[in-house]
Amino acid sequence: VEVCLNGVWGTVFGDFWSTNDAVVVCNQLNISSADATALGSAYFGPGTGAINMDNVFCSGSEEQLTDCTFSETHNCAHSEDASVICIDTQSNCTDGEVRLADGLNDTEGRVELCVDGVWGTVCDDLWGNSEAQVVCRQLGLNSEGAIGVGSATYGQGVGLIHIDDVQCDGDESDLFGCSYTTNHNCIHAEDAGVQCVEPGNECTHG
Repeated sequence: VEVCLNGVWGTVFGDFWSTNDAVVVCNQLNISSADATALGSAYFGPGTGAINMDNVFCSGSEEQLTDCTFSETHNCAHSEDASVICIDTQSNCTDGEVRLADGLNDTEGRVELCVDGVWGTVCDDLWGNSEAQVVCRQLGLNSEGAIGVGSATYGQGVGLIHIDDVQCDGDESDLFGCSYTTNHNCIHAEDAGVQCVEPGNECTHG
């Protein structure tokens, strides 16, 4: 979210950022606010330049964001910029669903996981081949010979990092069947990925 104050565009700090604030932003943009979602921690990436607003408090009925209570002074960083999703664009995303992003083909890529209707990434702590096997199996791909990779091999994702410290036996049907934590100290430079073997492309020794 960026707002113009005193002729200068700047971001909004995420302290106390709430659904009511998101509703006002969506209404101001003449977009439906029925599914307005408030997001922090620079969900769509950090802004640059000024941070114009902090400690924003809206009732949800204001015509524009500057009608809400806010402070122009702050001790903020852009890593905490506030964001908004006005329309639920994730309606085709079901909890536990996985997908691969930014690979050269459909059998490899950064692992992205749907939690609470929002796509996010997986941190690579403890990530390995057993975890890759589960992802490949969940996607209907051959899991034999699956390789787990880390350090954002397929590029850094954006938004939330949903789970960390994933540990699978390798025979689970989906990632939610493995042990994991939703608490993490990760950044997107640690996003996990997989390389699955495309059915029909297996080879035997010799």
